[in-house]
Amino acid sequence: MTLDRSLAITTAALLAVVLAISCTIVVSSGRQRLDESKASEMQTTALLLTTAMAQAASLSQTHADQIARSPEVKTLMRSGDRAGLQALMQPIYANLSSVAGVDMLHFHTSDIHSFLRVQDPGNFGQDLSGFRPMILAANRSRNSQKGLEVGLAGLSLRAVSAIVDGDSVIGTVEVGIDLKSLLDLAKSASGADFALYLSPDMAGIGAKNKQAAPGDGSLEIESSTDSALFQSLYRDGQIRLAREPVQGSARINGEELGTYGQPLLDYSGRMIGTIIIARNFSGLDSGLDRSILTACAVALGGLLIGFAVIMVSLRAMLIRPLADLTAHAQALAAGTGDPDAPATSSRPEIADLRRAIDRLAASRDPGAGSHGIRA
Repeated sequence: MTLDRSLAITTAALLAVVLAISCTIVVSSGRQRLDESKASEMQTTALLLTTAMAQAASLSQTHADQIARSPEVKTLMRSGDRAGLQALMQPIYANLSSVAGVDMLHFHTSDIHSFLRVQDPGNFGQDLSGFRPMILAANRSRNSQKGLEVGLAGLSLRAVSAIVDGDSVIGTVEVGIDLKSLLDLAKSASGADFALYLSPDMAGIGAKNKQAAPGDGSLEIESSTDSALFQSLYRDGQIRLAREPVQGSARINGEELGTYGQPLLDYSGRMIGTIIIARNFSGLDSGLDRSILTACAVALGGLLIGFAVIMVSLRAMLIRPLADLTAHAQALAAGTGDPDAPATSSRPEIADLRRAIDRLAASRDPGAGSHGIRA
């Protein structure tokens, strides 16, 4: 193999390795930044939902406290006037429903029985003491309670306040927020999809809408912004209970999704299920793919340009002068060369080698002395 070809192959291989390593580092760094960006966005999205739920719970508590302090409410509760309480609270409930997303306004007696559901006035009388600890806590402590709790109507974001008349608790009032409206609001603000899953075993309820996750206990989807999407995630094993926030990814219908799950806690801090967030990251991933293609194109262009520059330089500084020097030595050996012919390279190393060849040729051919040796 000629020197020219050997140098060309060696140079191309070296440049390819250097550029491949550089491209790999750039791509790896880009993927790491993308993963960090996804994690940050999912955490921010989760914070958006939990903040919205906390604000809604505080708002519910404010409404419940105001209703519990109302003299008219105290009078009607003390007298057991259900029809009068319904007439008083129906306009208030309608206003709260349209303005604040309230879907429950429920009054309870002091012995923890349902007295009046303003949204469903014909449904009353149930004993709630066995499965509504929030009402029990508010009744006994006289302190307002707020947060998530499972009731006869399912999971709801509630606030319960005691109705106190003098030194006695004559009942409690409960204000509940529609969770679906909160999820839809969070989706509008973030672009992500949300779902709340209950564990019937943890929540102490009978499952109404069970699904089976591979390797996990049954979960019941309570509310979501896209049922079909979360059913697909559930079938793929992407949804499961976890004590700590868990981030993952899934590919559904050709789209890359980021998933994030965190414990769903009731008002007392007890884990009753999981909150699942799904966000479409196809745009971010396609952006990274474009960056990778750009990096590869730049690397290929750099390889071609670098190879051309290096090979032109090598040919000008080394290969061509060596070829000329070889031809000069062969001509001297054949007796047809001219020792006084000008050198084709000004490089010191080549000039020294040229003088050495001329001296060697002169020492072997005494007749060449008449021509002299080039300085």
